[in-house]
Amino acid sequence: MANRSTFGDLLEPGMRKVFFDVYKALPQKYAMIFNVQSSIKQDETDTGVSGFGLFDNISEGHPLTYEDPVEGYDVTYIHQSFKKGFKVTEEMYDDDLYNVIKRMPTQLATAANRTVEVQASKILNYGDGTTVFTGGDGVALFSTAHPRLDGGTNQSNVASGGSSPLAETSLKTARLAMRTTLDDKGQLIVVMPDTLVVPPALDEQSHILINAVGRTATTNLNEPNPYSGMFQIIVWDYLGAANVTGGGSDTAWYLIDRKISELNFFWRKQLNFGQDESFSTDEALFKAKMRFSVGASNWRGAYKSLGA
Repeated sequence: MANRSTFGDLLEPGMRKVFFDVYKALPQKYAMIFNVQSSIKQDETDTGVSGFGLFDNISEGHPLTYEDPVEGYDVTYIHQSFKKGFKVTEEMYDDDLYNVIKRMPTQLATAANRTVEVQASKILNYGDGTTVFTGGDGVALFSTAHPRLDGGTNQSNVASGGSSPLAETSLKTARLAMRTTLDDKGQLIVVMPDTLVVPPALDEQSHILINAVGRTATTNLNEPNPYSGMFQIIVWDYLGAANVTGGGSDTAWYLIDRKISELNFFWRKQLNFGQDESFSTDEALFKAKMRFSVGASNWRGAYKSLGA
């Protein structure tokens, strides 16, 4: 009969394979939205700096002028640990309840994927408040009052009035707002949003809006759709009222310029699967653990509409 010292070892290779096969096959939408990086420290700190003004027109023989950038805000990413496990009893192994046992690593892998997606999606779901995440500038990630380091007029990356349903007109407004983004010295940043992120409830509407041949805001079918193929559409299941603990919106949507966006995800320790045994209970113990952090170093390059 199998004993404490052997049956866990016999199960572990198969468990590990099932676990990682399932995990790798699950969709990982967070990696399509965030800049995924690795970390070798207990935390990561990003310090922003302003850009430079325009070049000076210098006459021949005259010295150039030197300009100092203005130091920006610090944003610290503190890595968090996430763990979960399950037990297999000796009786389960002896009675050959393998179908039951095999489902355990499948469900654990699903839970691991769900944990990563939920933690990352919080940055968007709750990004217009300060409960989950506050930017280095002291306001919410999506705010109408982002201060400038030079004391200039505050800037906004949230729909005016907070509410703007997904439609051609609101998409135009959002895109133009992003294209007028200034740096902390009042210089224009060329922001060209290329990604539209929506909850499942806006799946069909977003594809019609972006992929239609003709415009959706007019009855003149001869007018071409100016947004045709302009954005990659990401339908993220972890956005929306049904999938967000404590609230969420089925009509909120987001525009992102992936080239300049500073939505960041740091892996301190990638997902790991391990096995141990309990001497006192004759149980094989299996666990998975990971450590990561998620946030935003700058609001520029990301825009939110609260929807309808």
